[in-house]
Amino acid sequence: QMLALVARGGPFVQHAASSTGYSSEPVVVAVPPPTFKDNGTPGPRLMIDNTMGVGSDKARLHACIAIMNLSCGKSNKIEITSVKEILEAMRDVMLGRHFSSPPRDSSSSSRSSSNVADEARLKATTCIKNLSNADANDAALLGTPGLVETLGYVAEATCRPKSGATTCTTHACLALMNLSISKANKNRVFRTPGVMDALMAVITRTAPRTVSAMEPTNPKDPNFEARVKACSALSNLAIGYDNKIPMFNYPGFVESILTVIHTDKAEARTKACSILWSFAAEMKNQVPVVQRGDILPALVSVAKEDTKTEARFKCVAALTLLAESPENAVPLLRAGSLEPLMNVLQEAGPDPTQWRGQTASWCVGFLMNMAQCDDVVPALLQEGIVDLLAPLLSLDHYQSLKAAMAVTFVCQYDTGDKTYNLLRQTENVIPKIVGLLHNTLSGRGGSGYKYGVFTLRSSVGCIASLAAGPDFMKERIATNPVFESLLKVVEDFCVDGGTPGAIVGGGKDDTRSVTLAVRALSLLVGHLIPEPHCAAMPFGPAMDDQLITALRSFETSTHSVMDNNIRKLAHEARIRVEGGKNLHGHHKDSVSSDSSPDDLSDDGGGIGLSLARRFFPFPCGMNLHVPSDPTPSVTALPLPVKEDKMEVSDDAASDSSNGGDGSAVRTFLLTDARTGRRFAVPCDPAGGRQFNDNRLWCFRRGRFCNEGEVPDSNFLWSEELQVAYKMALNGNVTDSNTTSSQC
Repeated sequence: QMLALVARGGPFVQHAASSTGYSSEPVVVAVPPPTFKDNGTPGPRLMIDNTMGVGSDKARLHACIAIMNLSCGKSNKIEITSVKEILEAMRDVMLGRHFSSPPRDSSSSSRSSSNVADEARLKATTCIKNLSNADANDAALLGTPGLVETLGYVAEATCRPKSGATTCTTHACLALMNLSISKANKNRVFRTPGVMDALMAVITRTAPRTVSAMEPTNPKDPNFEARVKACSALSNLAIGYDNKIPMFNYPGFVESILTVIHTDKAEARTKACSILWSFAAEMKNQVPVVQRGDILPALVSVAKEDTKTEARFKCVAALTLLAESPENAVPLLRAGSLEPLMNVLQEAGPDPTQWRGQTASWCVGFLMNMAQCDDVVPALLQEGIVDLLAPLLSLDHYQSLKAAMAVTFVCQYDTGDKTYNLLRQTENVIPKIVGLLHNTLSGRGGSGYKYGVFTLRSSVGCIASLAAGPDFMKERIATNPVFESLLKVVEDFCVDGGTPGAIVGGGKDDTRSVTLAVRALSLLVGHLIPEPHCAAMPFGPAMDDQLITALRSFETSTHSVMDNNIRKLAHEARIRVEGGKNLHGHHKDSVSSDSSPDDLSDDGGGIGLSLARRFFPFPCGMNLHVPSDPTPSVTALPLPVKEDKMEVSDDAASDSSNGGDGSAVRTFLLTDARTGRRFAVPCDPAGGRQFNDNRLWCFRRGRFCNEGEVPDSNFLWSEELQVAYKMALNGNVTDSNTTSSQC
């Protein structure tokens, strides 16, 4: 406390009149140190209220040196900080209060020499820098009135426009950097008056003056050090969620950051790129960042040119996040962002376990985000995105999830053989995609990723793309958990007024996600119920009621962004669900994969492949049950379809447990023109089944049922289908390019 008093300029005295009135000698009275609000600017030792500090400038300097030396000890930092008089004294010294000659500031002539006040300010700033190294001191430092403001003042005052920074500048910026590390402090430091302007002044005044100066310089150079610490402090502040939008909009701030990126080649540039990454992480910033017009070229330039520092990684991450907003896809493509990121992936190679760092991983995420915009898909296909990502599809790795999603997005409108085979390769990743949707809605991460890495729009959009794909994809995702997740997206948007969104999207304001969810529901309901009143949903009356309520609520939603086309999809899906519900009386007779074998009795009109039942001569060694009142005859001409390779079971592990021989069954489709149902039938008349294998064939799944499964009762085999099947096998067709068979 005595050192603090001397450093502050004390002891402090005040002249008072004699109490007797006879003495001519002035009376001196000891008084407390002035408070912060008194004399808030640098001034002489004699204050306006006749208070005077009797300590000399030299004494104050030595007191500061003593306190600074004590603050170097690790065990001393917390104890020193607990003495509030020390923190107040260091603040006053940094402000230059009560010195006979005030310290220089940024407006002082470069020819003026330093004085004792300058030296004392350096020691006081160094002391605060030392104390800020201990996280436990944050509360006391932030709680000292005016201390953070003073650090900003010192950083700007000691960094001159012509000569640049000093050691004192670096230490002030370092103290601000330390105080901005904690999540709880970021908004507090950002809102402190003068801090942003001071840090911006430092990074601007320390810019290299010549082209040759852009090469890495001596790390001990004050300009280099001060610039790195100022950028580090700003980078810490930009990470704070409450700071991202106001910092992006802070007058002149983006320009100062771009100045660093354009003029620096070292650590400061990496920190500046990190700030842009933080801006891109805020969804509300993404479109404005691209619309500015000056940030995107800088990011692409660094991604192309910088192969030595982490600045490239930061810029790739920023580009990936900007691609989350569909509005940015075309500008990103036009800015040339695709080339450098695809080059990174090509250089990294096809094995993610051998990748160095996270840059290649972000590149896969960038391609996944870009693939969700239909306007840029042709360019992605032309640049070879599918061939680039194809090696990742068969891997049991986190990257296969993103690669499969990207391939699914770009291939959803292509029906060629190559695309179909690629989609087959993504089939083993479908459970991971479904799991991603569940985890995102549940607010948790998964294997290889944390919550928040994927937006809700990405997982819902991928489900919508799968639902628009071939039947085998629809089959894999037309499940109760997927319907529940899609239903939740719609409910959160419009049922009972909707809910607030999360960091990943969703809720009443996320029109993109709900549009994709309704589209997916429409496609999947259409898959399960091709025509109204021809079948029922297999998930029970409770799910039917929820779907009907949510879809009707969406239809009547007053949200201005929703167009009539998507409302029409919701309406058509609701009509199908309602028709199926009325047809089967709340699913009294409907059959799902959880139904028991008793549900398939002859009396119930079910279908099966049991040898003990009534059958038509199905030409593949499988006896086929037909109901007593078969479907009325229709005129049909069967046409061949593209063959696909279907696994006998949903996963390879079940082959042996289900008694199968582990071989695959090639199938093609027969479409019933009356109901629109597509029956997946085997190309091989033997069906790949042993003579004593009595498993049942499911025409919806296109394979034999596994243990505990039963065929879908909505797919009823008829005599007409049998005839059409024989004709297709015999090659009695008219057009070899037709992709479906009509019967």
